[in-house]
Amino acid sequence: MKLRVALLGLGSVLVLAACTQQPAMETRAEDGAAIRAWVDQFVLAWNEGDDATLGPMVAEDAVLMAPDTPPIEGRAAILATMAEGYDIATTQQSAATAEAVVMGDYAYARGTWNLDPKPAAAAADVQALSGKWSSVFKRGAGGDWEVWRWMWNQPSEQAPAGG
Repeated sequence: MKLRVALLGLGSVLVLAACTQQPAMETRAEDGAAIRAWVDQFVLAWNEGDDATLGPMVAEDAVLMAPDTPPIEGRAAILATMAEGYDIATTQQSAATAEAVVMGDYAYARGTWNLDPKPAAAAADVQALSGKWSSVFKRGAGGDWEVWRWMWNQPSEQAPAGG
């Protein structure tokens, strides 16, 4: 009798579990493509020094975690840091997206980046750099993607002396 009750209880649990649907993670091709296009647009705007395009692409409450620095919090602080640390006259940024996954109003992406000297910068002794990046995006009020959490690194042999 106890075995029968246990089997009946187990069967009920299995039936209920089968009827309960878990929210599906969105992995449609167009969702990943939208994030990849966002990365391409961001890099293009960064290389052109286009702050009008970059601004809305960074969430107001974004956090940037760069190597050997405290977290940089907020859109204004992140854009200021980007402007201070990147000379569009001497270098060209590129990025490749290795993975992009969308989960409702949030997305995760990761990839690699390169910073290459422009030909005119050869005399300025500008070195090429490369590394990895990882970002979490959220949909803004208007439905556009915004970078919300952003982290990047580079190999330690490329890091500037003194951190």
